Amino acid sequence: MSNAYELKGNRVVATLLLLTGFVGALFIILGPKATEKSPGILHVGIRYADERSIEFTRYSQGGPGARIEFITTDGESVYQLDGLKIGRNLVPIETSDLPSADYIARLSAPDYQSVQFKVSIDGRMLNPAKGFEGQADIRVDYNMIGVRFKPKKD
Repeated sequence: MSNAYELKGNRVVATLLLLTGFVGALFIILGPKATEKSPGILHVGIRYADERSIEFTRYSQGGPGARIEFITTDGESVYQLDGLKIGRNLVPIETSDLPSADYIARLSAPDYQSVQFKVSIDGRMLNPAKGFEGQADIRVDYNMIGVRFKPKKD
């Protein structure tokens, strides 16, 4: 006869409920503190209107490389990041680089029309500026920007 410990169903269920409650309590207690200390991440989606055309093959697989700039109301560029590729790009939002204020976000790519719109930075959060009306090729939401570039007209 074996003296091995046998797990009974009711003890397993009780243990799982206690562990779930403990982990849930940790999320509730530590959740806000964790988000305060982690850097904000801006998700920038880049697409091109002609990316499925033969002419677009002159670029590498990631496209021509886009740039995002944040410009103050005085016209000074305070932050920029080059090399954005087709698809989702992750851009850090640090309060040392982008203090809380209203900015004009400009996205540009070689041979394509640049796009600009107003955004509001509050801490590590980006939101569309008050009164922002969405355009067909621009989507702006909490820490997300999506742009579809159109080719420049010759």
